[in-house]
Amino acid sequence: VKENIRPLESFLDKIQKKPADLPDDEKQKAERGTVEFFEKIYNIKISGVKPIEEYSDPDQFFTSIARQVGIPKLAFKAVEEKYGWKASEDVFLNAVVKGSPVDDDWGIMIFKFDKKSIEKMQKDKAAGKPISKDKMGIEMKFVVIDYDGKITFPEEKKKEKVPNRDKN
Repeated sequence: VKENIRPLESFLDKIQKKPADLPDDEKQKAERGTVEFFEKIYNIKISGVKPIEEYSDPDQFFTSIARQVGIPKLAFKAVEEKYGWKASEDVFLNAVVKGSPVDDDWGIMIFKFDKKSIEKMQKDKAAGKPISKDKMGIEMKFVVIDYDGKITFPEEKKKEKVPNRDKN
């Protein structure tokens, strides 16, 4: 049991320290949530993005960075190549980007909206008709793009039904 507690204590010590208290290799990790970090890894000048502390939600910071380095465009291209999803007159695509100061990748949720289904849903809602979630015309795929540009599509694992052993 003591072997399991030591790594936990070490981890807790690290997360409670301030960046100035950390060794150089850990300072570098602490600086990951900065504009300069992303400028360095993507070799691009990022403008108009405030320090992460100035945002009410850290996702706003990461979304601003992701837009400037082209992450949503890469994700749109990836779902087009893998699933045939492409924005058109009848289809609207939207991306929600998640970043992190500790992970080496971006998580992007791509939503595909069938415009005709959305318009019908809006008309039904305005007319007070019930809205069927099955006919909303919305699909979603999750795309992960690491900082080196590798793209993966984590698939949602199907939950297996566990037999109820209490019934005899």
